[in-house]
Amino acid sequence: MNTGDNVSIQTYHIVNVVAPGLARQLQDYRMRLSAINSGYPVLTDWHPVIPEGWGEFPAVPTELATIYRGNADTWAYSHHQTITKFGDKYVASWSNGFRHEDYVGQEVHCAWSTDGLNWSEPSVVAATPVDSGLVRNNAGLYASDGHLYCYVGVAKDFGRDVAPPGMNVLKEQHIHLDVYETSDLQHWTHHENICDNVYLFEGPRMTQAGKLMCCGFDLVDHHAKVLIWDDATQPDARPRVVNIPPSPEGVLPEQGTWYQTDDGRIWMYQRDISISCRLALTWSDDGGETWSDLLRTDFPNTYSRAFAGRLNDGRYYIVGNNYDIMLDRRHLLIALSDDGCCFDRQYTIVEGNTTRRINGRHKEDGYHYPNCISDGEKLLVIHSVNKEDIQIAIVDMSQVK
Repeated sequence: MNTGDNVSIQTYHIVNVVAPGLARQLQDYRMRLSAINSGYPVLTDWHPVIPEGWGEFPAVPTELATIYRGNADTWAYSHHQTITKFGDKYVASWSNGFRHEDYVGQEVHCAWSTDGLNWSEPSVVAATPVDSGLVRNNAGLYASDGHLYCYVGVAKDFGRDVAPPGMNVLKEQHIHLDVYETSDLQHWTHHENICDNVYLFEGPRMTQAGKLMCCGFDLVDHHAKVLIWDDATQPDARPRVVNIPPSPEGVLPEQGTWYQTDDGRIWMYQRDISISCRLALTWSDDGGETWSDLLRTDFPNTYSRAFAGRLNDGRYYIVGNNYDIMLDRRHLLIALSDDGCCFDRQYTIVEGNTTRRINGRHKEDGYHYPNCISDGEKLLVIHSVNKEDIQIAIVDMSQVK
């Protein structure tokens, strides 16, 4: 609306999913990081009294392992990682590029482990010769009935060299989704183009109704797309596509992630590329057929991908760069909720001042794009380090309250 002085005023709705106590901790956390980043590594030089634990989230008991280490001779860009359990093995897949993010020749690789700590040598899922003029990105994994499915996004040259500055330079591109299927991690059957024009970074998961579901977005007009497989025994088939309506309040959704509460509601969180530094949220009470208005929440995010899910003990979680300093991804955190409606505590999985070894376009330092599976009392969190190495954190959630 306009005031009498012709000053434009806009009002927005905010979905509150952060408990007041956690909100106060997040304010202190932001202040601590901002003081350090402004040149005060010794905080008492910035302020004389720093209470013990002020502005920090306690670390969870974690084992770390490197799945793949990027190098300048082969693949210096490693990102878009996902993980699943396939029989008695953990399988990880990711995108590998020569040096830069989403450039021609980028392809999809995978590795496996029986314990999550010791990993096989990488192998190729979807090769991409440079002369193909194509870019392939890893879009997710799903395992069922002795078969593993790897979802792969396929696009022509994104043209990043001539795009304007910014994280989102993929407008008016076209992409399609392929599926690669295996029963032995050696031989892959290629199912081509099961879905048009969806950009995806998270494979399908099972809903309470027994359907498979995941969420991507349209590159042309940036509305969110929900993919639904009504027959969960055919994850290589063409899914139905349900469009989440454009946000009435300016949210630009990317990279949806979700969980479902006991009442059947599906909570779909979205990265918001309007750079609000907040996650957005829409929900469905009919199994993903219709969705509420897409609104911003008070849950902070550094403008990165997050992963939402449910632990085997019933608790809900969001893993990500869960604070609101733009593009600072040097801290990977887990927020917990007992009811899926309100998050009231948060912990640190991994943090540190990482530095990439090999420069590349859009290769920011830090811990990026977590993807998770809950296995017994363990939560396995795969992520990239500096978009260069693929690393996994194995968290003992029985020790985290």
